[in-house]
Amino acid sequence: MFLTRAQIERVLTLATRSTNKELVWLLSEKYLGRRYRADTFGHFQTPVYYLGTLGWHVAGNPMDDYKEYRLRIQRRAEHQMDHRLSIYDVFLKFILGGEVKRIIDSEDKLWQEAINFGNVPDGWIQFNSGAAFIEVDRDTERPIVLRNKFERYIKFEESGGYRALFPEYAFRVLVFTTTEDRIEPLQQITASDDVWFCTMEEFLREGLNHAHWFALRGFYALSAIPKKEV
Repeated sequence: MFLTRAQIERVLTLATRSTNKELVWLLSEKYLGRRYRADTFGHFQTPVYYLGTLGWHVAGNPMDDYKEYRLRIQRRAEHQMDHRLSIYDVFLKFILGGEVKRIIDSEDKLWQEAINFGNVPDGWIQFNSGAAFIEVDRDTERPIVLRNKFERYIKFEESGGYRALFPEYAFRVLVFTTTEDRIEPLQQITASDDVWFCTMEEFLREGLNHAHWFALRGFYALSAIPKKEV
């Protein structure tokens, strides 16, 4: 829905100065629009960028839907922004570092209309030869809340609901959190080796196949996710 300048820099693979020049042009030609965030510094506001009217049209979207799209961005509560941008950091890492075939994000109506198992995941992503649920933990929820969330995931898998919807892919939940100190108590509240943990910092720094995933009974890399036989 929107990206920061730093995220756009990763997409364009340009130096900061060149990215800034590109952004000025994209804004002037209405390929992009801009919303300023409410920062703690009174004299400075951080922008996020979204599709402008021309960008929306070039992307093949109906122009009748543009006003609603723009209003959703402008009305987005500030307290939701950091979490949403962290989710986009994860999506971008997969898109730029792997072969992404499908992303279902948390705002997709599919979670309420067809896959309602008690959780609204931050995302489900199909990439390379695997797939996984995405959960971004910013250390703002109590462990009991996360334990209940993990239990609902496991019940969904054990009930056969996941296999019915995604029969070709092994069940996995990838949890991105703040520090390794945070990982230890999270490991202790899940009873499944299918819930994997890593820090956001290391995930963004290393390659996708780097072995930085802590789980209940092992230490894994994403390349360890097999394709299920059907």
